Amino acid sequence: MTSTIDALTDEQATTVLALVLDHEGLLPDPSRSQELHAQVTEAATEPIDVDTDLDGVVDAAVVDAGDGPATQGALARGTLAYLAAAHPHMESIIEQATAIAAEQEITAPEKFEPVTTTVGVLTVLALQTDVQVQRGSNGKWHFKIHKRAMSDSTLAKLLGKLIATYTGGTGT
Repeated sequence: MTSTIDALTDEQATTVLALVLDHEGLLPDPSRSQELHAQVTEAATEPIDVDTDLDGVVDAAVVDAGDGPATQGALARGTLAYLAAAHPHMESIIEQATAIAAEQEITAPEKFEPVTTTVGVLTVLALQTDVQVQRGSNGKWHFKIHKRAMSDSTLAKLLGKLIATYTGGTGT
């Protein structure tokens, strides 16, 4: 599955992620997407709230977020790989979306408007059981990670890539 995801172009990876989220009924309307984008943009600059005793592991993994530039396509591929590994039932959905996107050369679903729905928003929607955007007591938005059976460092690296796409970092 990883080699299939890694072979996707940036545009294909974004389309496949949008198709998967559309299949799951998670694509937001444009106004909700803009609202979530603003929250993610702010959360990317705030400390991460970790719902586990692995703060150091998560912090280190976010700093070492990956093996290349933090591009929208890399973020989409990372999100798809995480979904496939953390939620095995998603593999077949990802495979179908990949096949549909490749065979029919389609673009993302109509509900996905690149102007209002960024890959960062798609990533947060895809990870909603693992990562949430919450308003802190200081009134600012931040990411909150919930511990799961999947490696916290894997999730943290993906979150680091997400943050890097918003802050201009490299994801490394």
